[in-house]
Amino acid sequence: MAILYKILSILLNTVALFLAISIVMSIPILLASPLNMLSAFMLLSIVLYAWFSNKFLKTVLIKQEPVKASLKDWIKVNGVVSLIYSLFIILGMVAFIANPDVILSQMKEMGVEVPAKSITVLLYILLAFGIVLFVHVVWTFVLMRRNIAFFKS
Repeated sequence: MAILYKILSILLNTVALFLAISIVMSIPILLASPLNMLSAFMLLSIVLYAWFSNKFLKTVLIKQEPVKASLKDWIKVNGVVSLIYSLFIILGMVAFIANPDVILSQMKEMGVEVPAKSITVLLYILLAFGIVLFVHVVWTFVLMRRNIAFFKS
């Protein structure tokens, strides 16, 4: 079980790295409207969750060393936002996979021709990310509860 959690953590941290780079590169666009700021907030929460859950993994689960109680708070706050975001991703991708014509027609309206197979592959990748994020957050919450003695004030 611990190996699977580590693999999920590696996948999550890899995606979080790319999200962090994209957030930094698109700061002017993100500050342009409140909707963009909300998206940036949610993506930043995923990046912060990945960072702090990785610190929890390395310090508590691997080294068995105590950490500050604030780490638990950081993981919980960003984990809840990440959990909500993962549910949005999962529900959205399931809907789009059921009917990919919606995306294909929108792409055609924008003047972009994309093969249906490419869109379907992308939707499945995003669905997989949503599931990995959801499972990782729930698993981290369970592991934090089991290792509550390591969080010192």
